[in-house]
Amino acid sequence: MDINKEKLFKDVVEKLEDTLKILIESALEAKEASTNEESKAENKYDTRGLEASYLASGQAQRVKELEESIFN
Repeated sequence: MDINKEKLFKDVVEKLEDTLKILIESALEAKEASTNEESKAENKYDTRGLEASYLASGQAQRVKELEESIFN
């Protein structure tokens, strides 16, 4: 069985790039949610905005790590 390594590599990179696009969209949506007026705390126990901010930060980090994996 002969494996075409070049095609396999190209397929893996394409899949990673597709995943990267999805992660970027998710990170942007989470950032929007964290700064949205609806995320503003209604009382001192309301942490919606803070949680959305943590999510946006984590997703941005995942984007950065995946970009480094693909392009380095």
